[in-house]
Amino acid sequence: VVTLRGFRLVLFLGELNDLETWSTDVGNAYLEAYTSEKVYIIAGKEFGERAGHILIIKKALYGLRSSGARWHDRLAEVLREMSFFPCRAEPDIWMRPSKDGTKYEYIAVYVDDLALAMEKPQE
Repeated sequence: VVTLRGFRLVLFLGELNDLETWSTDVGNAYLEAYTSEKVYIIAGKEFGERAGHILIIKKALYGLRSSGARWHDRLAEVLREMSFFPCRAEPDIWMRPSKDGTKYEYIAVYVDDLALAMEKPQE
């Protein structure tokens, strides 16, 4: 989770380097991550024919202890694929050189909320 100081730093660097700043929320973020442990549930009546059966949960769900960590791992994997790397001083600030190589682009991560400072965030 990025600190308030880290968030302010991303906004400052965005303004200093004439970058666009955006914020977004990743909807159903935990469902994007897989769980690493086996979690079993007994299906309720909402499952129709499968009511009473034992099911295995494969995706991280809100409320599981490890879901936050699994989501963070999944997000880190995706950001690395996009050539971002974590800041040494603030690990939840991710950065990468811009396409022209003259400045950096930044993403601050607060659980499933992102603050972006980039040249063209739509791309």
